[in-house]
Amino acid sequence: MLDNRLSYLFLCYKITSPESGDTKPRAAAKQAASGARSVCQRGEMMSQTGKYILPEGVGAHRAKYLLITSCKGGVGKSTCAANIAAALARRGQRVLLCDCDFDMRCLDLLLGLENDVVYDLYDAAAGRVPVAKAIISDERFEGRLGFIAAPYSGGGELSPGMLRSVFTAAESVGGYDYVLIDTPGSLASPAILDTGLIGTAVIVASHQPSSIRAADRTGEYLSGRRIKEQRLLINCFDFDGALSGARPGINEIIDRTFIQLCGIVPYDRGLMLASEKGEPGAGGNPAAAFDNIACRLLGRYVPLFAGFRGISVRRKIKRLLV
Repeated sequence: MLDNRLSYLFLCYKITSPESGDTKPRAAAKQAASGARSVCQRGEMMSQTGKYILPEGVGAHRAKYLLITSCKGGVGKSTCAANIAAALARRGQRVLLCDCDFDMRCLDLLLGLENDVVYDLYDAAAGRVPVAKAIISDERFEGRLGFIAAPYSGGGELSPGMLRSVFTAAESVGGYDYVLIDTPGSLASPAILDTGLIGTAVIVASHQPSSIRAADRTGEYLSGRRIKEQRLLINCFDFDGALSGARPGINEIIDRTFIQLCGIVPYDRGLMLASEKGEPGAGGNPAAAFDNIACRLLGRYVPLFAGFRGISVRRKIKRLLV
């Protein structure tokens, strides 16, 4: 019993220590296991070529950039991105959510903003419109949640400089605390990583073996691109399957991926229906899960299943951790 309690406490510590991180290279860790606000004024200018000339000081960004990613599709990255953004906004943070899935945009649908999209990320990057016109403010969150849609038909090639200019100008325009970037179901675009803005990668995995392996692969790739601060989000977690032993427990998933856990989102049909209606932040255990994740990203201590209903932690945590 003592060992399991210590394991649970250690797990909570790993979840709620955003400033901690692996000091060893990822490969070495695997071997051991197997054995400030911008000072610029708001606004931007365009050159004659249509590219952005950012005001002085924009480069000193203050927002925290989160990459929501996985090299596997169908794990719920976009759903998680929308709900994490909504949870952070409800916690009083100003959040910009950028859809960078240029082949299959869907965040506008998940947010219920598909009829509000006029300009997209490529329009802003190409200099067709000011960045401010590409940002849609979601009034359900009292203006604290902004959204930039991906091009509907793919747009064109965007360089790291173009993306950085758009992100940084948008950050300045909206005064955002967090910028969340949703990626396609493949290894994250080098152009996004080469902006030099990404501070943390939230790697999403479902409760499927192929997805767990993909999370490990994504972590290795990002480590090679010098994205060292990585967090694992287990989506669609099957509590009954884990309790019965049919599916891996929490510790086993962490051991397979070697990524620090930031939260668990249970499988819930209500979350799926809410996403189809464009209503991020549906109630029930998923809402509690995303709120917990938002709090942990803010550096606060939150127990693993805080706010969950129908889960007797004292009775079931031992089997869930296996």
